[in-house]
Amino acid sequence: MTGSLNPQTSEYCKCENTQHARANDVPLTEERLAILGHEIRNPLSALSYALQAWPSSMDDPQLTEELLQIMRRQVSQLTRLSDDLLDTGRIARGQLSIRKAAVDISKVIHHACEEVQPFIDRCGHTMTVDLDVLPITMLGDESRLVQVLANLLHNSAKFTDRNGNLSVSIEKDNDAAVIRVCDNGRGMGADDLQNIFLANGPSEKRSVTSGDGLGIGLRLAKSIVELHGGMIEAFSEGLGHGSTFVVRLPMVAEMAADEIIPRPRLFVSDQVNRTHLPNYRVLVVDDDRSMRFLMSQLLRKIHQSVTVADNGETAIQMILQDQPEVVFLDLQMHGISGYEVARQIRSRVELKDLVLIALTGNADAASRELAAESGFDRYLVKPTSIAVLTETLLRIGEPSVC
Repeated sequence: MTGSLNPQTSEYCKCENTQHARANDVPLTEERLAILGHEIRNPLSALSYALQAWPSSMDDPQLTEELLQIMRRQVSQLTRLSDDLLDTGRIARGQLSIRKAAVDISKVIHHACEEVQPFIDRCGHTMTVDLDVLPITMLGDESRLVQVLANLLHNSAKFTDRNGNLSVSIEKDNDAAVIRVCDNGRGMGADDLQNIFLANGPSEKRSVTSGDGLGIGLRLAKSIVELHGGMIEAFSEGLGHGSTFVVRLPMVAEMAADEIIPRPRLFVSDQVNRTHLPNYRVLVVDDDRSMRFLMSQLLRKIHQSVTVADNGETAIQMILQDQPEVVFLDLQMHGISGYEVARQIRSRVELKDLVLIALTGNADAASRELAAESGFDRYLVKPTSIAVLTETLLRIGEPSVC
């Protein structure tokens, strides 16, 4: 691993062509392509059926809500699959990266639980969370650490028979934070324990057999934890006796009392408090017609005044003429890219208060850094949601986070 360490500031770490990364380099064989096709087809089929049923649901609120929940779940599944595939490719190329800043581990657990709770509910499991310790802080990439915990929880839920029990706990051990994810599921034998985090390991093989996922989440979790200077282990007393995954992460100084977050809510709510959300003049810029339309509809639903542009040149003209307060800007467009639009806008002093928000499918750290350098204030990864858009607009005026 290369990259400098500065415990006082945010940092960018990159895994470059390490032996560990190459060990996880798995060729995309015909079998794997078939698995991938199967995994994509399932949520696409559900989305297709839900969309076909949608017109007949207009007079049935209960059916409408059921169809909405189905579509949300399938989009979530496709997003998870896409993220895991992209990260597996980055590991193979030695390009998996993290951006370090001060992180409260309890906040990581909070977000991971919320992300996986719908899947846990569908499995009929009960999940308990024990955070009865003082706040624990470390230097880390919050979104990556959420990915680690979410993958561990998803794995435990997947390999636990229906109506099982899952638990998450955290404790301090000298200068390390120790997180435990336990289940009363199928467990593992000694050979499985030894190879659980490897390519072609038991988790991947079991996933292939069960037809649930590509089985790459544990390998991703191990790579991310090791980039943070930590370690991850798996324990089991044997088949039928459940499993425990232990993550050890280095700590830094404790957070101030006013930064403590409450115990996580173990559910996902689609209700967003918009009482204090201002009405902004918003410009949406995307060369994809469907994306422009959908983004404008989401923003109008939270009472924003929206105009649209389909390319960078038009966007610059509209910004100079109409002076919107907020611009959601796609990065990869034909002609002038979103990066170049941002650079041109930031060169004009009279537009210094304009809020630029990147909206892109690129989730890698290099794209985020380039966006920050180009002058963006916020960075959102597609697909987004009303809740994320609302939170982003509520934070306008806070220090830029890109």
